[in-house]
Amino acid sequence: MCPERIGFCIFFCAINAFGQDTHAPGDLGERAVREFRNNDWPAAERDFREIVKHEPSNILAQIYLGQTLFRQQHYADAAVFLQKARDLETSGKELSTVQDRILTDQLVMSYGVSGELKKIHPLLNEAIAKDPGYPLNYYNLACAYAEEGEKAKALANLQLAFDRKGDVLKGEQMPDPRADSSFQRYVREGEFVSLMKKLGFN
Repeated sequence: MCPERIGFCIFFCAINAFGQDTHAPGDLGERAVREFRNNDWPAAERDFREIVKHEPSNILAQIYLGQTLFRQQHYADAAVFLQKARDLETSGKELSTVQDRILTDQLVMSYGVSGELKKIHPLLNEAIAKDPGYPLNYYNLACAYAEEGEKAKALANLQLAFDRKGDVLKGEQMPDPRADSSFQRYVREGEFVSLMKKLGFN
């Protein structure tokens, strides 16, 4: 999986989706979000860690901390806090559809880059059942299958992803599979080349 594909988009989508209010007490939450917006990742990490230490049920702070670690390429650590946010959501904490999509995407990417592919399938199957219109769920599933050498399933899910390309988040773009590390073993194979042409990649 290629983490660079979501760095810019997810960062700005996250700011719009999660806003400035982490529901943290005092000025700490505002300062942490400001540091996040300013790309001051070590400072943001420090402050978000402090928030979740005292408020482990603060789902937005858990997500922000996961994103902060992701931006520093600490993918395994990012997955820990993003999974905590997912567990909080499952137990009743509410997120909007956009917030849920961002959380799922980053958690999947964190697991994928960390090599924990077995955790990806149930997560994405659940996401697709709940949100069948979002194309990145299928794209991420295609990445996982490609990493596992399941070419037919990878190509099928790429097709499903691009069939839904009009439903990406505002400001988000569909990735170019040819530039994604997950598909590099297939880039010169006939079936992959044919699919890319069909999808409009020339």
